[in-house]
Amino acid sequence: MVAAVDRESVCALDLFSQHESAKSEPALSEDQAAVVNATEASVIVMAGAGTGKTRTLVARVSHLIAKRGVKPEAITIATFTNKAAKEIRERIAHFLDIGSASRIQMGTFHSLAARILRRHHKTAGLPKHFTIIDDDDALRLIKSCVERHFPEGMPGRADKVDRYISALPTVIRRWKCWGLTVAEIEDAERPRRSEEEERLAQFYVAYQFELDRRGVMDFGDLVVRASALLRDHPEVADVEIGGIGHLLVDEAQDANQAQVELARLLASRGAAVMVVGDVDQSIYSFQGGYPEAMDHIAGEGARVYPLTINRRCTDEILAPAVKLVGWNRRKFPKSLASGTSGERVQHGLYGGEREEAWAVAARLVELAKAGQKYDDIAILVRSAFVIPTIEEGLLKAKIPYEGNRPAGLALPSLVDREEVRDIAAYVRLAVNPWDDLAFQRIVNRPTRQLGPVAEHALVDQHLATGEPFHEVCARIAANPQGRIVPEALPALRRLSNLLESLHRAHAHAEEDTATILEFILRPEGVGYEEFAGKACNRAAKRRVENLNVLRRIANEEASPPLFLERLVLGGEIAVERSKRGAVTISTMHASKGLEWDHVLCVGVDSAVVPSPRALREPVRGKAGDRWFGPSAGGMEEERRLVHVAFTRARKSLWVSGASIRNGRAVNPSPFFAESGLTIDSFFDPLVDDKPKAGMRGKGFSRSKPIAPVL
Repeated sequence: MVAAVDRESVCALDLFSQHESAKSEPALSEDQAAVVNATEASVIVMAGAGTGKTRTLVARVSHLIAKRGVKPEAITIATFTNKAAKEIRERIAHFLDIGSASRIQMGTFHSLAARILRRHHKTAGLPKHFTIIDDDDALRLIKSCVERHFPEGMPGRADKVDRYISALPTVIRRWKCWGLTVAEIEDAERPRRSEEEERLAQFYVAYQFELDRRGVMDFGDLVVRASALLRDHPEVADVEIGGIGHLLVDEAQDANQAQVELARLLASRGAAVMVVGDVDQSIYSFQGGYPEAMDHIAGEGARVYPLTINRRCTDEILAPAVKLVGWNRRKFPKSLASGTSGERVQHGLYGGEREEAWAVAARLVELAKAGQKYDDIAILVRSAFVIPTIEEGLLKAKIPYEGNRPAGLALPSLVDREEVRDIAAYVRLAVNPWDDLAFQRIVNRPTRQLGPVAEHALVDQHLATGEPFHEVCARIAANPQGRIVPEALPALRRLSNLLESLHRAHAHAEEDTATILEFILRPEGVGYEEFAGKACNRAAKRRVENLNVLRRIANEEASPPLFLERLVLGGEIAVERSKRGAVTISTMHASKGLEWDHVLCVGVDSAVVPSPRALREPVRGKAGDRWFGPSAGGMEEERRLVHVAFTRARKSLWVSGASIRNGRAVNPSPFFAESGLTIDSFFDPLVDDKPKAGMRGKGFSRSKPIAPVL
């Protein structure tokens, strides 16, 4: 336990005292103050859920600038979301000033890497205006790569092309998360690989060749290439990391091996390092994250400062959450205390999925009748396949709900919208008229009656001649040679003129995204806004609203490459929520960093939690292994995931499962017993298979009242 606040700490926190009463926030705890005043060169802040890690980090940075005289530009902060970076910057500006906050180098690992690569694009072997492709384009490029480099399928496995195409995105993503480069794959001294690993490696090399040939990068390339640039070019390292005096890493338990390496490089010129996180909230192994990342970033001899006072949850909620992760093997035992009391956790099993869904709806109606806003309620699930049945119950009860960001839920993020992807493709073509992936996306958006044959002919011509697409379209329109039906030639000429005008617009307004965007949207240009809104329905209205959001972003990001980067890397740009308020339905993974008054963890039974798929993943490799990386999945990560879900609740927690799921009998999740929520009996099943019409309150048709087992 860290010692009580000393005199220097009290002085260091003077700048916060004047704001406390206005913000109605409690003063920093002794644990938090000790972190703010830490003088060690390497510090690990073990910040449990709800312990105010962001507030502590902000206080630390403000103290460094205001009390220790550290220049803002000597501070670098790495976060895991742009939302977190924005919040931290705004809070620092609140306590200091906007000018100081703006001079701090801050962003996600990927955005920090992108900035380094843009400033040194020539040394990195990249075009000035390189673009970052999204997952959709990456998959299309993988398929194209298969056709181009392996026309007969995988070497030795021509009949298994589809299988390997589906596996490739995961393999490529993981290898880049682990920092594996093409040079390491092609190294003669590489470790012995199986036949299947060798085939996958060949695809990896071919895919990377196609990226390099186009002058584009995927999401995983950013960190790997930035690290290589800093490692192999001392002159770049002198500029980029020579002035870093303090490196702070937020949510460090989520870092993968490539990010760990980048962080260590950023701190390699003598920077003091502070990593903030919680090993019990490390839940992103599928993205390469691993709990030991905190230790690996901080290095040997780091001092550990625990934050132990939870200011979010009640004791009743905190107790099972802490007990559950206590079953894991950990370097530092969990020690969290709340000191506030509330409702007992409601928990138990229902006869089936529908009974569970309708009981959830009844609980929400109960909360609403007690004056609780739907906005302050969340339903969390381990896997998205549980959601449709829950939705059925909410729809019948007329309870408004919205999905949290990930695909597969009720609502996607803004950047997942088709219209946003289309606009991004047009902007990419303005910047790079040779971008075949962008061209293939927009060739018929708006509709131009150019079929697959025409599209393939245009792309083949481009690949054969190296001409930009406006010239390719003009050439084939003038000399179709049977590849394009005559009826399509006028459309092809118009497309050529549009693309040429788009490229000219960028040439004349290179740093004016707004001008380029208006050319794309307005009728005198591409006319995309009319195309998006031509259907007089709610979906069309939403599309037009999203285009207006892009207008706002274009005004904020004057440079087209930065505009595109914002769309690809700023994945948390959210679709506007309903003004009437709505219950949030989210996966447990997507709930990380969020909180609600009332949380319902649904589908907690052996068919869903722990995930059978996660438990089946082989235990291979360890931290530092370039080929297999640290072990993925497993029971321990599943416990951490449920711990995260439980600790999203401020006032009440509901945990339920089903005894029959997908027509099969299932057992209670072992996490009930491990968290101390013992199941002694089942909830009473419903008699009917649907709620009665005109349901009021909890008025479901049932043999006995539905009451949780306490």
